Amino acid sequence: MAESINNVGRMTATELHARLRRGERIAVLDVRRREAWSADPGRIPGASWLPLEEVPQRVRHLPRDTQLVLYCS
Repeated sequence: MAESINNVGRMTATELHARLRRGERIAVLDVRRREAWSADPGRIPGASWLPLEEVPQRVRHLPRDTQLVLYCS
């Protein structure tokens, strides 16, 4: 059973960059398909790859004490 997701919002790349520079606890997840992820050298440094279709099965393993930012491009 998937857990509910609360407080879903959006932020710009500029805002994310500023928050990471301030040292905020943010886990960045790249949710693109493998083909798109592996073909793009412009990934966000420090981001983890987790395909979107796997998020529901792995949500229990994601950090609870850290803001999660999911992105695709």
